[in-house]
Amino acid sequence: MSGTMNALRILDSNQNIRLNESKPRRRSISISLLETTTPLFKPLSSSSEQNEINSLSPYEKLALWKTTFEKHLNHIYLNKLKELDNLLSQGNNQIDIEFDKIPSLKQSIIITNRQQTTDHTYDDMEFDYSNGQSFDLTSNNILLSTSNNHTLIYDDIKSNLILYNKQSKLNSYLWDVNEYGEPCDLSYSYYLNLYCIITNRGLFTWSVEDPYVPLYIDSIRSIAGNRLWAIASTDTRSDVFILFKSGSYIERWNSISGSKSWQHIKRWSNHDLFERNDQRVRTIRMTSKYVAWTVESTKTFEWRVDLLDYDLRMLRHGIKIDHLDRSSSCLLSNFGFEQFLIIDSNCHLLFLLDTNGSMKLKNDFTMEKRIKNAVLMKNNNQQWLVVRLEQPNQLYFIPLLNKTVQTTINEHI
Repeated sequence: MSGTMNALRILDSNQNIRLNESKPRRRSISISLLETTTPLFKPLSSSSEQNEINSLSPYEKLALWKTTFEKHLNHIYLNKLKELDNLLSQGNNQIDIEFDKIPSLKQSIIITNRQQTTDHTYDDMEFDYSNGQSFDLTSNNILLSTSNNHTLIYDDIKSNLILYNKQSKLNSYLWDVNEYGEPCDLSYSYYLNLYCIITNRGLFTWSVEDPYVPLYIDSIRSIAGNRLWAIASTDTRSDVFILFKSGSYIERWNSISGSKSWQHIKRWSNHDLFERNDQRVRTIRMTSKYVAWTVESTKTFEWRVDLLDYDLRMLRHGIKIDHLDRSSSCLLSNFGFEQFLIIDSNCHLLFLLDTNGSMKLKNDFTMEKRIKNAVLMKNNNQQWLVVRLEQPNQLYFIPLLNKTVQTTINEHI
């Protein structure tokens, strides 16, 4: 479109605006942006859907509200963009864009203060095997990730992504290794509502709604021959952290839904993070407040888990993890705001890192000499430990005994 646009003033919810081209107008065609009605959540068709919403954390609910508005606005934008393109393709170059009142969104969401008394029993774990569910697997691959409703694993023998819920296997999808590369890390982003898959080719996002064509994030690439190795994401922020192989670099990015090009924030080299050159970050995960990583000494072969802020400033220096050695793998999985699971997939050990930074080795007859990986799954106010086992190869959904008792008082803020 030729010509310059008049300056756009900052508006409040009571103002209307009209954008005009500065050329003298002969015949004007208007595009109306009056579809900005505040989107509402669709009525829930079943109590199970209501339970799924209720099972979300406050941060997850806020992220869901934000995503709903973003999708609604993006839908309007794409429709109007198509309308504008059609007019221009027909030779119409005298076009107005009319804005209705900008709606107030403040009243569409209310935050309440939930005063709770809670017994934090999940500083330890007790398993309810009587209500567990297991599925036989072909491979003993470690890759495993959960959302609130689904569990996704990778079968490296058949090159399949396989989707489960806690009752059944839902579907399997061929992963084209020749085109996308061999997966080495799998994580779920609650912020994006997508799975993130790291391969030797780069980073891909994968959706249950559109499972056949993963989206390649082409803005994140190898650095000086060092390939991507692991990704950390959370439910409350767009931030993700990318770990490169052998801990050579860590990058912080701003993830953008539906886009191949994410926004780079910062890069750290191994030398930026550690004074000693024998320290190597092997796995990275994050919560809404913290970043956690496993660190191995390449001299002493000791392992620890550190807790950091989003600028990778040390908040808690971990202590040596007993029972781990140079043959250990030391995977890391979120278990709470300051709690993490540590899994040695080579020596088949499971640890719980509690809120005090203490380490507890979990001796369990089912997982002993079998565990490959484990993640927490939350659904309908219940929690499961989802575990990959070998000898035989299985996926196991194990309910956690919930001793948490809470009294809630709601106050509007």
